[in-house]
Amino acid sequence: MSYMFEVRRLRLLLELAQRGTVTAVAEADAMTPSAVSQQLALLQREAGMTLYVREGRMLRITDAGWVLVRHAERIFEGLEEARAELAELAGLPTGPVRLSVFPTVARSLVPSAVSRCRERHPQLRIVVDEREATESIAALRGHETDIALVYSYALLPPLDATGVSLTRLLTESFVMLLPPERDVPEGPLQLATLAEEVWISPYDDTSGRAALDRVCARAGFAPRVDYASNDYTVITAMVRAGLGVALVPRIALEPGDTDIVVRPLVGDPVSRVISVATRAGTGRDPALRAISADIEAVAAEQTEPLGTH
Repeated sequence: MSYMFEVRRLRLLLELAQRGTVTAVAEADAMTPSAVSQQLALLQREAGMTLYVREGRMLRITDAGWVLVRHAERIFEGLEEARAELAELAGLPTGPVRLSVFPTVARSLVPSAVSRCRERHPQLRIVVDEREATESIAALRGHETDIALVYSYALLPPLDATGVSLTRLLTESFVMLLPPERDVPEGPLQLATLAEEVWISPYDDTSGRAALDRVCARAGFAPRVDYASNDYTVITAMVRAGLGVALVPRIALEPGDTDIVVRPLVGDPVSRVISVATRAGTGRDPALRAISADIEAVAAEQTEPLGTH
């Protein structure tokens, strides 16, 4: 028996495996749900086997479907490699390139990196948006973005980066912020000594809050969180106002934050790896290589060891 699979239908099967519902696939691909269902049904007919079964609102991929998903991933990686090699032959990097970043690096690393890249390659248009790490991975798989800065905490399970290539940019440590009037010893603090403090942290459903809960549990207490924000500038302002203490990435510190007490923790128990993420197979693309090089250069310049005050 010979199999002839239509590439666009394979793409829809991949997205179904990642998103779980026809509605989500349809929204991502600007199609109607009925059109997606029809294309998936045609693919199933081409395969001559059941590729998915309905379970409530979700479609569960079968063993046969996962076989096809795995081969489809290799097919699309090969197509990405072909496109990257053609772009390499064309010479100069061209755009647009869509860059997704999370808020901390959007403020600290990205403006300088994009500015530097535009100066070196004025013909390269770079479009930047903000997404959290898991959203950026999904956007890469769905061809909604081309390159992303993502992070993963050492304390937490790694990112599911299937179909994505991760290149480590830096490992970022976290520091404690305490209100300006606090008289604390110089040098690293023991986390357990902060058990009775009021804490300011990211929201409950974020990896930042999960990491805080995990590290505090290891120190023998649960943090009392009275204030929450996903914006580290807001968290810093709350600490400055004396509302509590916070655990923040070093890269979130601003040059003007000299009035706040900043201390590392003994043993650096919280860290996260920041990586450059691209779709597998795109490594030779000149445009992606250009912006990656400038991101790496700016990261090296801006992440020198910081003093405490």
